[in-house]
Amino acid sequence: MKPALSQFQKEIRHFSLVVSTNLIIGTIAIAAGILYIIAAILGLTTSLVSPEFRILAGVIAMVCFGLGVSVLHFTLGISRGIRTIKKKLDAEGPAITDDRITCLIVEMIACYRDIRRTLGTIILIGPLCGLCIFVLGIMAGLEAFTLTHGGISFTLNNRITILAQALTLAIVVSSLLASHYVTKFAIAWNQRIAEIETSECALKKTLGLEDP
Repeated sequence: MKPALSQFQKEIRHFSLVVSTNLIIGTIAIAAGILYIIAAILGLTTSLVSPEFRILAGVIAMVCFGLGVSVLHFTLGISRGIRTIKKKLDAEGPAITDDRITCLIVEMIACYRDIRRTLGTIILIGPLCGLCIFVLGIMAGLEAFTLTHGGISFTLNNRITILAQALTLAIVVSSLLASHYVTKFAIAWNQRIAEIETSECALKKTLGLEDP
């Protein structure tokens, strides 16, 4: 397989996976925020430590919902162009010509220029979204405990509580990994665009096309 094709396929495939991960995280954040708010309205969170604690949890639930909507919105915005390029790349198969690879790379450069600012936003709010899910999960998990004169006792199945916390921790780790990869992806394509712009400037200078 051609080195350029192999590298390009790898980057597009990994980026598509990251996009899918962010879509899942955004959806979970929206669902978690809505479910907690509904539970609070129905009075199902009264077992939390104090009214102040419940208010704080409600605020975090709303923030979680808002971040989830933002992650979903921005991720859908950047996924359209990437999906189009991936479909074209998959349709060509291993018999793709060098000229076609070049055309798709040029298309990717144009797509990246359009989504560059959005990627910066995703890098920031993705981990925040995962963190809010984790914190909300911890607060909701406190309902599994009951304070008594003899100490602290569980009111829910220990395994369910531990599993829920493990899932929220996995979401945080996934959001951090996704943000890390998007950062690496952005750095690589920023460098390529900078090299292209440098070459364009050199060509203009050689041809005497520079602005006076």
